[in-house]
Amino acid sequence: MGFQLSGVAHRQDAYFGLTDYLADQQSFYANLIYQSILGSTNHQYRTGISFQADNLNETVGNVLYERQELVPGAFLEYTFNHMDIFTAVAGFRADYHNIYGLFFTPRLHLRYEPVPKTVIRASAGKGQKTASIFAENMGIFASSRSIYLEQEKPEFPYGLEPETAWNYGLNFAQGFKLGAAESVFKLDYYYTRFLNQVVVDLDMNPQEVHFYNLEGESWSSSFQVQMDMEPLERYDIRLAYRLNDVQTTYGDQLMPRPMVAKHRAFINMAYSTKDLWSFDITWSWQGAKRIPSTESNPEPYRLEAYSPAYSLVNLQIGKTLFQRLELYAGIENLFGFVQEDPILASEDPFGPWFDSSLIWGPVFGRKFYGGLRFRIN
Repeated sequence: MGFQLSGVAHRQDAYFGLTDYLADQQSFYANLIYQSILGSTNHQYRTGISFQADNLNETVGNVLYERQELVPGAFLEYTFNHMDIFTAVAGFRADYHNIYGLFFTPRLHLRYEPVPKTVIRASAGKGQKTASIFAENMGIFASSRSIYLEQEKPEFPYGLEPETAWNYGLNFAQGFKLGAAESVFKLDYYYTRFLNQVVVDLDMNPQEVHFYNLEGESWSSSFQVQMDMEPLERYDIRLAYRLNDVQTTYGDQLMPRPMVAKHRAFINMAYSTKDLWSFDITWSWQGAKRIPSTESNPEPYRLEAYSPAYSLVNLQIGKTLFQRLELYAGIENLFGFVQEDPILASEDPFGPWFDSSLIWGPVFGRKFYGGLRFRIN
């Protein structure tokens, strides 16, 4: 049996030109857990009760947003383990929210290792949360956009319904021998479908941001392939590619989520010598990202519909001088790629066209650094 208690007090004062964002939060969490077995250790279960309390006060400009959430709940989780070859974890929560009422969140995790070094995992579950629309979207304050909340239910936080979604995952990992060391090949797929979502609409008007409940479809789909290997002694390579398909209904149109690259790739190579030198190089590539519409702006303050793809290269060299002391130096953004004119109307920060939230790439060029690293253990 275990008992967990935690408390958080947080205050944030942020000032964006003529707009202030002031926030106070007090949170309390208690969790009582009991764990045991059913007959043998192949069948385990844990159950318990929990309580979450959050008190938040946010001031945006001259408008105060207050909410108090009290959520008592109970949970039950069962784990079946068959010789470490197959494992299943099934869980179920029932919570009562003082504003939203009763809701349920089931969860299932499966792990199967049919042969050594081959592992298959699957998961599915449901989640619900209150969207903290300002704390999660602080970038909107670094612009001249006016804020509009399309409140359908005034009794709910911000007048908006909670976000709910089903999410699924599938993973495959295959270990194999390459050279003198073990290598791993991985495939990952994750899918989230929103039943309700708080939509942050930057496309309706370049001088406005609208928050409203989802009316239509919204999903996030992510596929990643990764290879970790050591073809030669002390020479490690990691290769990865990710495909993101993230779509949301804005107004009545299904569109890609802004500022999310559909394609990403990554290569890292690290080599160390017997005389304690280390060399590391990383290449990352991001594909095009959709930029919220600026079509109605004056021509000097319009952006393309999509950003260009770009690459970044980082280098680092290190030398271990003593057992715990290392000297290192490196370069970030080796080729100095930066987004040109990242801030719209930067010459007029209090004008109607100013917007520093539409940044899709790096704003700092080549950076040199160096230092000493001392390891205590």
